[in-house]
Amino acid sequence: HQKAFVNAVSHELRTPITLIGGYANRLQRRVANLSPDQVEQLALIREESLRMGRLVSDLLEIARNDSGTLKVAQEPFDAAVVLVEAYQRLSRALRGRLRCHDPAEPISAIGDSDRLIQSLSNLIENAGKYSPPDEPIELSLSCTADQVIFHVRDHGPGVPAAERQLIFERFVRGRDASAGPHAGSGIGLAVVQALMQAMGGEVGVEDAPGGGADFQLRVPLVLSPEPSLPPTVIRSRRDRATPPATPS
Repeated sequence: HQKAFVNAVSHELRTPITLIGGYANRLQRRVANLSPDQVEQLALIREESLRMGRLVSDLLEIARNDSGTLKVAQEPFDAAVVLVEAYQRLSRALRGRLRCHDPAEPISAIGDSDRLIQSLSNLIENAGKYSPPDEPIELSLSCTADQVIFHVRDHGPGVPAAERQLIFERFVRGRDASAGPHAGSGIGLAVVQALMQAMGGEVGVEDAPGGGADFQLRVPLVLSPEPSLPPTVIRSRRDRATPPATPS
């Protein structure tokens, strides 16, 4: 009964929250006719509607995971594109604190790109609550031999080793008092874990270089096939950089 209730209420809430955010966007386009206070109030309405929308989405994912109806894709995608889209979604809400270190070349991974953006959004929002307001939040990518790793690094107090598994449980929050009484619902990280497990990935947290927390999403890397050309055709880097001799 509880699962059915959460699912039904979440569906019912999505429509009014979407309408509130949509009308706030339309009113914000009429800035010429609005006072500075009205512009600020509309921005607050829009941000809160987005936050509530993410909360409702999280509740729906929890309900789907419990009922066995959570669906994720397993297909190749460009990890750099996913990273940049997550940055674009949250950069305005974080008022310039978000930094994105996207790679110069495409990195192919396997998973569900939409669910990864959702997971990154949850991690970014979490970092915004637990790190000082004047410190940046950094997004980046790295690779191992068989995985692509999405990093969300903050400059807050970090996560104690004893809490690094507990914070991914439902309705559990870190004990850092600086996050304040309205830090969150305690389900955002649980949703991230459910989504990553569903797509065959992992989520974890480590100490960030220089202090803070480094939350990591790990998904399989698309491995490049070995070249099939015979060895005599493959030239060294020095050979490729040297122009061929002109026939006499």
